[in-house]
Amino acid sequence: MLRVIAVLLVIAAGVIALRWADSPDPGTPTAPRLSTPENSDYYMTDAVVHQMDPQGDLAYRMRLGQTLHFPDDSARLRDIDVHYLAGTKTYWDVTAARGRIPAGERDIYLYDGVEAVHPRPNGPVVRIETDNAWVRPDADRIDTRAHVTATQPGQRVEGDGMEVDLDTDKLRLLSNVQVTYTPD
Repeated sequence: MLRVIAVLLVIAAGVIALRWADSPDPGTPTAPRLSTPENSDYYMTDAVVHQMDPQGDLAYRMRLGQTLHFPDDSARLRDIDVHYLAGTKTYWDVTAARGRIPAGERDIYLYDGVEAVHPRPNGPVVRIETDNAWVRPDADRIDTRAHVTATQPGQRVEGDGMEVDLDTDKLRLLSNVQVTYTPD
């Protein structure tokens, strides 16, 4: 009987030793390692960024379906909607399917169907479409070198390249400008 108890103790000690050797270090999670998409250092989904001006008023609000941030401080964005208020009498809404912020910059490069909407204070709504554009919040400017179409009731303007001064709400097309008027 004593021999059976000794054998059971040796077997139990062996099982405990095997489990101990096979178990992770204390504090090591046993769940599988999670990874971020495309080697980003972090990512967010359904994010809202509020940027304040020096007086503490809302300068712009940016909604993002997804943002991937990388160790060099660059970012890739999806499903972007920038609601820009600073310096304007109304607002500018600029949307795009994709965008990016280059390393070390605050400017936002938008592409894949960029659209901008701007209701004038006492007039019609201006709609702008282009392939890509830069939103430059520190300069209060939107610009592109791509082809642009701007419409408002009764008028269509097309050209290559555009600059929008958000302080003055002035839209300027840079070259190959064509204007079409249609009676209301």
